[in-house]
Amino acid sequence: MEKELWRDKADLIGLKSRPLRVVMIGDTFIPVVDGVVRVMENYIEQFQNKNVEFLIIAPAYKDYDLQNDERLTYKPLRVKCSIIKIGSYQVFKTPLGSKDLEVIDKFNPDIIHIHSPFFAGLIGIQLKKRYNIPLVLTLNTNFKQLVKQTTNDFVGQLSGMFINKLVKNADTIIHLSRTDLKHSGLDNLSARNIILNTGTKLSYPENPDKIRQIAVDLYNIDPNKNNLLYVGKFVWEKNIKLLLDCYKKLLQRSDKYTLTMVGGLNNEQEIKTYATKIGIYDKIKFTGVINNQQLLQGLYLSHDLLVFPSIFDTFSLVVHEAASQGLASLVVKNSSSSENIIDDRNGFICEEDSQSFCNKIEEIFANKKWLKVVGQYARSLPYSWDEVVENTIDEYMYTIRKYYDVFRLARLKKLSAKVHSKFVKKI
Repeated sequence: MEKELWRDKADLIGLKSRPLRVVMIGDTFIPVVDGVVRVMENYIEQFQNKNVEFLIIAPAYKDYDLQNDERLTYKPLRVKCSIIKIGSYQVFKTPLGSKDLEVIDKFNPDIIHIHSPFFAGLIGIQLKKRYNIPLVLTLNTNFKQLVKQTTNDFVGQLSGMFINKLVKNADTIIHLSRTDLKHSGLDNLSARNIILNTGTKLSYPENPDKIRQIAVDLYNIDPNKNNLLYVGKFVWEKNIKLLLDCYKKLLQRSDKYTLTMVGGLNNEQEIKTYATKIGIYDKIKFTGVINNQQLLQGLYLSHDLLVFPSIFDTFSLVVHEAASQGLASLVVKNSSSSENIIDDRNGFICEEDSQSFCNKIEEIFANKKWLKVVGQYARSLPYSWDEVVENTIDEYMYTIRKYYDVFRLARLKKLSAKVHSKFVKKI
Protein backbone atom coordinates (compact mmCIF):
# COMPACT_ATOMS: atom_id res chain seq x y z
CA MET A 1 0.00 0.00 0.00
CA GLU A 2 2.79 2.41 1.00
CA LYS A 3 4.61 1.79 -2.30
CA GLU A 4 1.44 2.52 -4.27
CA LEU A 5 0.98 5.85 -2.48
CA TRP A 6 4.60 6.96 -3.00
CA ARG A 7 4.60 9.27 -6.00
CA ASP A 8 7.32 10.67 -8.21
CA LYS A 9 5.30 13.19 -10.19
CA ALA A 10 2.64 15.81 -9.60
CA ASP A 11 -0.92 14.77 -10.39
CA LEU A 12 -1.51 18.00 -12.28
CA ILE A 13 -4.02 16.45 -14.70
CA GLY A 14 -5.97 14.89 -11.82
CA LEU A 15 -6.00 18.19 -9.94
CA LYS A 16 -7.91 19.79 -12.82
CA SER A 17 -10.89 17.53 -12.09
CA ARG A 18 -10.61 16.84 -8.35
CA PRO A 19 -10.04 18.94 -5.23
CA LEU A 20 -6.57 19.54 -3.81
CA ARG A 21 -6.00 17.37 -0.71
CA VAL A 22 -4.13 18.99 2.21
CA VAL A 23 -3.01 17.45 5.50
CA MET A 24 -2.82 20.21 8.12
CA ILE A 25 -1.07 19.68 11.46
CA GLY A 26 -0.49 21.84 14.54
CA ASP A 27 0.86 20.97 17.98
CA THR A 28 -2.33 22.43 19.45
CA PHE A 29 -5.97 22.29 18.42
CA ILE A 30 -9.50 22.61 19.81
CA PRO A 31 -10.33 22.87 22.73
CA VAL A 32 -7.10 24.88 23.17
CA VAL A 33 -7.57 28.50 22.14
CA ASP A 34 -4.40 30.15 20.88
CA GLY A 35 -3.16 31.95 17.78
CA VAL A 36 -2.17 28.76 15.93
CA VAL A 37 -5.56 27.13 16.55
CA ARG A 38 -7.41 30.24 15.40
CA VAL A 39 -5.28 30.39 12.24
CA MET A 40 -6.03 26.73 11.49
CA GLU A 41 -9.76 27.28 12.08
CA ASN A 42 -9.75 30.11 9.54
CA TYR A 43 -7.91 27.92 7.02
CA ILE A 44 -10.55 25.23 7.57
CA GLU A 45 -13.41 27.67 6.94
CA GLN A 46 -11.78 28.94 3.74
CA PHE A 47 -10.91 25.41 2.54
CA GLN A 48 -14.59 24.50 2.89
CA ASN A 49 -15.55 27.57 0.85
CA LYS A 50 -12.93 26.89 -1.83
CA ASN A 51 -13.52 23.16 -2.36
CA VAL A 52 -10.17 22.07 -0.88
CA GLU A 53 -10.26 18.68 0.85
CA PHE A 54 -8.38 18.63 4.14
CA LEU A 55 -7.46 16.31 6.98
CA ILE A 56 -6.62 17.87 10.34
CA ILE A 57 -4.24 15.88 12.54
CA ALA A 58 -4.75 16.99 16.15
CA PRO A 59 -3.73 15.88 19.65
CA ALA A 60 -6.20 13.63 21.52
CA TYR A 61 -5.90 15.48 24.82
CA LYS A 62 -6.22 13.24 27.85
CA ASP A 63 -8.77 15.59 29.46
CA TYR A 64 -10.81 16.15 26.28
CA ASP A 65 -14.00 14.25 25.44
CA LEU A 66 -13.58 13.22 21.79
CA GLN A 67 -17.38 13.16 21.36
CA ASN A 68 -17.16 16.96 21.29
CA ASP A 69 -15.63 16.62 17.80
CA GLU A 70 -19.03 15.47 16.54
CA ARG A 71 -20.19 19.10 16.75
CA LEU A 72 -17.60 20.08 14.13
CA THR A 73 -18.40 20.19 10.41
CA TYR A 74 -15.34 18.01 9.70
CA LYS A 75 -13.66 15.04 11.40
CA PRO A 76 -10.13 15.61 12.71
CA LEU A 77 -7.78 12.66 13.14
CA ARG A 78 -7.00 12.66 16.86
CA VAL A 79 -3.60 11.20 17.72
CA LYS A 80 -2.63 9.98 21.20
CA CYS A 81 -0.56 12.32 23.35
CA SER A 82 2.91 11.56 24.69
CA ILE A 83 3.90 11.62 28.36
CA ILE A 84 6.32 14.42 27.35
CA LYS A 85 5.06 18.01 27.54
CA ILE A 86 6.40 21.19 25.94
CA GLY A 87 5.84 23.72 28.72
CA SER A 88 2.25 23.05 29.78
CA TYR A 89 1.26 21.61 26.38
CA GLN A 90 0.32 17.97 25.82
CA VAL A 91 1.98 16.89 22.57
CA PHE A 92 1.67 14.14 19.96
CA LYS A 93 3.01 10.67 20.52
CA THR A 94 5.28 10.01 17.52
CA PRO A 95 5.78 8.36 15.10
CA LEU A 96 2.22 7.70 13.93
CA GLY A 97 0.98 4.13 14.30
CA SER A 98 -0.55 1.91 11.62
CA LYS A 99 -4.18 2.80 12.45
CA ASP A 100 -3.53 6.52 12.05
CA LEU A 101 -1.55 5.93 8.86
CA GLU A 102 -4.43 3.88 7.45
CA VAL A 103 -6.73 6.90 7.75
CA ILE A 104 -4.16 9.15 6.04
CA ASP A 105 -3.53 6.53 3.31
CA LYS A 106 -7.24 6.61 2.44
CA PHE A 107 -7.16 10.40 2.30
CA ASN A 108 -4.14 10.23 -0.07
CA PRO A 109 -2.78 13.79 0.42
CA ASP A 110 -1.11 16.02 -2.17
CA ILE A 111 0.72 18.28 0.29
CA ILE A 112 1.38 18.72 4.03
CA HIS A 113 1.00 22.04 5.86
CA ILE A 114 2.60 22.31 9.32
CA HIS A 115 1.56 25.16 11.63
CA SER A 116 3.93 24.52 14.54
CA PRO A 117 7.45 23.15 14.42
CA PHE A 118 7.69 20.58 17.20
CA PHE A 119 6.00 17.15 17.30
CA ALA A 120 3.66 18.25 14.49
CA GLY A 121 6.83 18.72 12.45
CA LEU A 122 7.99 15.16 13.17
CA ILE A 123 4.65 13.84 11.91
CA GLY A 124 4.95 16.04 8.82
CA ILE A 125 8.40 14.61 8.03
CA GLN A 126 7.09 11.05 8.55
CA LEU A 127 4.26 11.67 6.05
CA LYS A 128 6.55 13.40 3.56
CA LYS A 129 8.79 10.33 3.47
CA ARG A 130 5.83 7.94 3.29
CA TYR A 131 4.11 9.58 0.31
CA ASN A 132 6.95 11.63 -1.23
CA ILE A 133 4.88 14.81 -1.16
CA PRO A 134 6.02 18.37 -0.42
CA LEU A 135 5.88 19.98 3.02
CA VAL A 136 4.93 23.59 3.75
CA LEU A 137 5.77 25.15 7.12
CA THR A 138 4.14 28.30 8.49
CA LEU A 139 6.15 29.96 11.26
CA ASN A 140 3.37 31.19 13.54
CA THR A 141 5.81 31.51 16.45
CA ASN A 142 9.24 33.06 16.93
CA PHE A 143 10.82 29.66 17.52
CA LYS A 144 14.30 31.05 18.27
CA GLN A 145 12.84 33.17 21.06
CA LEU A 146 10.81 30.21 22.32
CA VAL A 147 13.85 27.91 22.60
CA LYS A 148 15.88 30.72 24.16
CA GLN A 149 13.24 31.33 26.85
CA THR A 150 12.66 27.64 27.66
CA THR A 151 13.71 27.17 31.30
CA ASN A 152 14.28 23.42 30.95
CA ASP A 153 17.62 22.88 29.14
CA PHE A 154 16.68 19.40 27.92
CA VAL A 155 13.32 20.57 26.53
CA GLY A 156 15.06 23.56 24.93
CA GLN A 157 17.64 21.33 23.22
CA LEU A 158 14.94 18.88 22.12
CA SER A 159 12.83 21.72 20.71
CA GLY A 160 15.82 23.15 18.86
CA MET A 161 16.59 19.74 17.36
CA PHE A 162 12.97 19.29 16.17
CA ILE A 163 12.94 22.74 14.57
CA ASN A 164 16.25 22.26 12.75
CA LYS A 165 15.10 18.90 11.40
CA LEU A 166 11.80 20.34 10.19
CA VAL A 167 13.20 23.39 8.41
CA LYS A 168 15.67 21.13 6.57
CA ASN A 169 12.73 19.04 5.32
CA ALA A 170 10.45 21.97 4.44
CA ASP A 171 10.00 22.81 0.76
CA THR A 172 8.30 26.15 1.35
CA ILE A 173 8.52 28.19 4.56
CA ILE A 174 5.81 30.80 5.06
CA HIS A 175 6.83 33.78 7.18
CA LEU A 176 4.09 36.06 8.45
CA SER A 177 6.18 39.22 8.29
CA ARG A 178 9.40 40.65 6.86
CA THR A 179 10.68 41.03 10.42
CA ASP A 180 10.24 37.33 11.09
CA LEU A 181 12.02 36.36 7.86
CA LYS A 182 14.94 38.61 8.77
CA HIS A 183 15.27 37.35 12.35
CA SER A 184 14.70 33.68 11.55
CA GLY A 185 17.99 33.29 9.67
CA LEU A 186 16.29 30.79 7.35
CA ASP A 187 16.48 32.77 4.14
CA ASN A 188 19.74 31.05 3.18
CA LEU A 189 18.33 27.52 3.22
CA SER A 190 17.34 25.52 0.15
CA ALA A 191 13.65 25.88 1.04
CA ARG A 192 11.66 28.61 -0.65
CA ASN A 193 10.96 31.40 1.86
CA ILE A 194 7.91 33.57 1.25
CA ILE A 195 5.92 36.16 3.19
CA LEU A 196 2.16 35.70 3.56
CA ASN A 197 0.41 37.76 6.21
CA THR A 198 -2.30 36.32 8.42
CA GLY A 199 -5.88 37.46 7.87
CA THR A 200 -8.70 38.40 10.18
CA LYS A 201 -12.34 37.38 9.84
CA LEU A 202 -13.55 40.28 11.97
CA SER A 203 -15.01 43.27 10.16
CA TYR A 204 -16.42 46.47 11.56
CA PRO A 205 -20.06 45.78 12.55
CA GLU A 206 -23.13 47.60 11.30
CA ASN A 207 -24.34 47.97 14.90
CA PRO A 208 -21.16 48.81 16.90
CA ASP A 209 -23.00 50.56 19.75
CA LYS A 210 -25.15 47.50 20.47
CA ILE A 211 -22.18 45.10 20.41
CA ARG A 212 -20.08 47.49 22.51
CA GLN A 213 -22.81 47.80 25.14
CA ILE A 214 -22.99 44.03 25.66
CA ALA A 215 -19.32 43.99 26.72
CA VAL A 216 -19.69 47.20 28.76
CA ASP A 217 -22.57 45.73 30.76
CA LEU A 218 -21.00 42.30 31.22
CA TYR A 219 -17.59 43.54 32.39
CA ASN A 220 -18.63 46.85 33.95
CA ILE A 221 -16.43 48.96 31.67
CA ASP A 222 -16.42 52.67 32.50
CA PRO A 223 -16.11 54.79 29.30
CA ASN A 224 -14.76 57.68 31.40
CA LYS A 225 -11.66 55.65 32.32
CA ASN A 226 -8.57 54.92 30.23
CA ASN A 227 -9.35 51.31 29.35
CA LEU A 228 -6.45 49.05 28.37
CA LEU A 229 -6.98 45.62 26.81
CA TYR A 230 -4.74 42.54 26.50
CA VAL A 231 -5.86 39.56 24.39
CA GLY A 232 -3.78 36.40 24.08
CA LYS A 233 -2.31 33.35 25.73
CA PHE A 234 -1.29 33.69 29.35
CA VAL A 235 2.37 32.79 28.85
CA TRP A 236 5.34 34.72 30.20
CA GLU A 237 6.91 34.65 26.72
CA LYS A 238 4.40 37.30 25.65
CA ASN A 239 6.02 39.83 28.03
CA ILE A 240 3.10 39.73 30.46
CA LYS A 241 5.40 40.57 33.39
CA LEU A 242 6.38 43.77 31.57
CA LEU A 243 2.68 44.57 31.10
CA LEU A 244 1.81 43.97 34.77
CA ASP A 245 4.79 46.02 35.99
CA CYS A 246 3.79 48.82 33.63
CA TYR A 247 0.18 48.72 34.86
CA LYS A 248 1.34 48.98 38.48
CA LYS A 249 3.34 52.12 37.62
CA LEU A 250 0.31 53.63 35.87
CA LEU A 251 -1.93 52.99 38.89
CA GLN A 252 0.63 54.65 41.16
CA ARG A 253 0.33 57.78 39.02
CA SER A 254 -3.42 57.80 38.35
CA ASP A 255 -6.59 55.87 39.20
CA LYS A 256 -7.99 56.53 35.73
CA TYR A 257 -6.51 53.36 34.21
CA THR A 258 -8.16 49.94 33.93
CA LEU A 259 -6.82 46.70 32.45
CA THR A 260 -8.89 43.87 30.99
CA MET A 261 -7.05 40.62 30.24
CA VAL A 262 -8.67 38.16 27.85
CA GLY A 263 -7.27 34.63 27.73
CA GLY A 264 -5.97 32.03 30.13
CA LEU A 265 -4.48 28.55 30.53
CA ASN A 266 -0.71 27.91 30.43
CA ASN A 267 0.88 30.21 33.06
CA GLU A 268 -2.47 31.70 34.14
CA GLN A 269 -2.14 30.84 37.83
CA GLU A 270 1.45 32.09 38.00
CA ILE A 271 0.43 35.34 36.31
CA LYS A 272 -2.45 35.87 38.72
CA THR A 273 -0.15 35.08 41.65
CA TYR A 274 2.35 37.68 40.41
CA ALA A 275 -0.44 40.26 39.98
CA THR A 276 -1.47 39.56 43.59
CA LYS A 277 2.14 39.83 44.79
CA ILE A 278 2.57 43.33 43.31
CA GLY A 279 -0.84 44.41 44.58
CA ILE A 280 -2.81 44.85 41.34
CA TYR A 281 -4.83 41.62 41.04
CA ASP A 282 -8.11 43.24 42.11
CA LYS A 283 -7.50 46.08 39.63
CA ILE A 284 -7.57 43.71 36.63
CA LYS A 285 -10.64 42.26 34.91
CA PHE A 286 -9.79 38.64 34.01
CA THR A 287 -12.40 37.44 31.50
CA GLY A 288 -11.04 33.96 30.87
CA VAL A 289 -10.91 32.51 27.35
CA ILE A 290 -13.57 34.04 25.07
CA ASN A 291 -14.80 31.95 22.14
CA ASN A 292 -17.79 34.16 21.36
CA GLN A 293 -16.71 36.33 18.43
CA GLN A 294 -19.32 39.02 19.04
CA LEU A 295 -18.30 39.37 22.68
CA LEU A 296 -14.64 39.69 21.65
CA GLN A 297 -15.68 42.39 19.17
CA GLY A 298 -17.51 44.15 21.99
CA LEU A 299 -14.33 44.19 24.07
CA TYR A 300 -12.31 45.67 21.22
CA LEU A 301 -15.00 48.29 20.65
CA SER A 302 -15.34 49.23 24.33
CA HIS A 303 -11.63 49.72 25.12
CA ASP A 304 -9.30 52.57 24.25
CA LEU A 305 -6.00 50.82 23.55
CA LEU A 306 -4.76 47.27 22.96
CA VAL A 307 -1.49 46.71 24.83
CA PHE A 308 0.57 43.94 23.25
CA PRO A 309 4.21 43.85 24.43
CA SER A 310 5.02 40.43 22.91
CA ILE A 311 8.12 39.91 20.76
CA PHE A 312 7.33 36.17 20.68
CA ASP A 313 4.78 36.30 17.84
CA THR A 314 5.73 36.26 14.17
CA PHE A 315 2.54 38.15 13.35
CA SER A 316 0.00 39.40 15.84
CA LEU A 317 -3.51 38.31 14.95
CA VAL A 318 -5.01 40.27 17.86
CA VAL A 319 -3.40 43.54 16.72
CA HIS A 320 -5.14 43.12 13.36
CA GLU A 321 -8.43 42.03 14.96
CA ALA A 322 -8.33 45.13 17.17
CA ALA A 323 -7.51 47.30 14.14
CA SER A 324 -10.55 45.93 12.28
CA GLN A 325 -12.70 47.34 15.10
CA GLY A 326 -11.00 50.75 15.11
CA LEU A 327 -8.85 50.00 18.18
CA ALA A 328 -5.21 51.11 18.01
CA SER A 329 -2.41 49.01 19.55
CA LEU A 330 0.77 49.71 21.49
CA VAL A 331 3.51 47.26 20.48
CA VAL A 332 7.26 46.80 20.91
CA LYS A 333 9.71 48.47 18.53
CA ASN A 334 11.23 46.12 15.90
CA SER A 335 8.84 43.28 16.79
CA SER A 336 6.85 41.53 14.07
CA SER A 337 3.73 43.11 15.57
CA SER A 338 5.12 46.56 14.78
CA GLU A 339 5.43 45.83 11.05
CA ASN A 340 3.26 48.20 8.97
CA ILE A 341 2.54 50.30 12.07
CA ILE A 342 3.61 53.94 11.86
CA ASP A 343 3.96 55.36 15.35
CA ASP A 344 1.25 57.85 16.24
CA ARG A 345 -0.40 57.35 12.84
CA ASN A 346 -2.09 53.90 12.73
CA GLY A 347 -0.78 52.59 16.04
CA PHE A 348 1.90 53.16 18.64
CA ILE A 349 5.43 51.79 19.15
CA CYS A 350 7.83 51.95 22.09
CA GLU A 351 10.90 50.27 23.60
CA GLU A 352 10.67 46.88 25.33
CA ASP A 353 10.65 47.85 29.01
CA SER A 354 7.91 48.63 31.52
CA GLN A 355 8.99 52.25 32.07
CA SER A 356 8.89 53.02 28.33
CA PHE A 357 5.48 51.35 28.07
CA CYS A 358 4.19 53.34 31.03
CA ASN A 359 5.49 56.67 29.68
CA LYS A 360 4.12 55.94 26.20
CA ILE A 361 0.65 55.08 27.54
CA GLU A 362 0.54 58.35 29.49
CA GLU A 363 1.61 60.22 26.36
CA ILE A 364 -1.11 58.47 24.29
CA PHE A 365 -3.90 59.28 26.75
CA ALA A 366 -2.82 62.91 26.98
CA ASN A 367 -4.74 63.31 23.70
CA LYS A 368 -7.63 60.84 23.75
CA LYS A 369 -9.29 62.41 20.71
CA TRP A 370 -6.21 61.72 18.58
CA LEU A 371 -6.14 58.16 19.95
CA LYS A 372 -9.59 57.61 18.39
CA VAL A 373 -8.35 59.00 15.06
CA VAL A 374 -5.33 56.65 15.14
CA GLY A 375 -7.77 53.78 15.75
CA GLN A 376 -9.67 54.71 12.60
CA TYR A 377 -6.44 54.80 10.58
CA ALA A 378 -5.59 51.35 11.98
CA ARG A 379 -8.61 49.89 10.17
CA SER A 380 -6.52 49.80 6.97
CA LEU A 381 -4.09 47.24 8.50
CA PRO A 382 -6.00 43.90 8.37
CA TYR A 383 -6.04 41.39 5.51
CA SER A 384 -9.03 39.18 4.68
CA TRP A 385 -8.74 35.42 5.21
CA ASP A 386 -10.23 34.85 1.77
CA GLU A 387 -7.27 36.64 0.18
CA VAL A 388 -4.69 34.99 2.47
CA VAL A 389 -5.88 31.42 1.84
CA GLU A 390 -6.30 32.02 -1.91
CA ASN A 391 -2.63 33.07 -2.01
CA THR A 392 -1.66 30.03 0.08
CA ILE A 393 -3.42 27.66 -2.35
CA ASP A 394 -1.46 29.26 -5.21
CA GLU A 395 1.72 28.60 -3.22
CA TYR A 396 0.67 24.97 -2.65
CA MET A 397 0.36 24.45 -6.40
CA TYR A 398 3.68 26.14 -7.11
CA THR A 399 5.40 24.04 -4.41
CA ILE A 400 3.92 20.81 -5.80
CA ARG A 401 5.16 21.60 -9.32
CA LYS A 402 8.65 22.56 -8.15
CA TYR A 403 8.96 19.57 -5.80
CA TYR A 404 8.57 17.03 -8.59
CA ASP A 405 10.85 18.86 -11.03
CA VAL A 406 13.82 16.96 -9.62
CA PHE A 407 12.12 13.62 -10.36
CA ARG A 408 11.11 14.78 -13.85
CA LEU A 409 14.71 15.81 -14.57
CA ALA A 410 15.98 12.46 -13.24
CA ARG A 411 13.60 10.63 -15.62
CA LEU A 412 14.74 12.77 -18.55
CA LYS A 413 18.37 12.14 -17.62
CA LYS A 414 17.73 8.39 -17.49
CA LEU A 415 15.94 8.50 -20.85
CA SER A 416 18.75 10.55 -22.35
CA ALA A 417 21.32 8.04 -21.09
CA LYS A 418 19.34 5.17 -22.68
CA VAL A 419 19.11 6.95 -26.04
CA HIS A 420 22.80 7.82 -25.89
CA SER A 421 23.69 4.20 -25.04
CA LYS A 422 21.67 2.84 -28.00
CA PHE A 423 23.20 5.40 -30.34
CA VAL A 424 26.77 4.52 -29.25
CA LYS A 425 26.06 0.77 -29.73
CA LYS A 426 24.83 1.37 -33.30
CA ILE A 427 28.01 3.27 -34.13
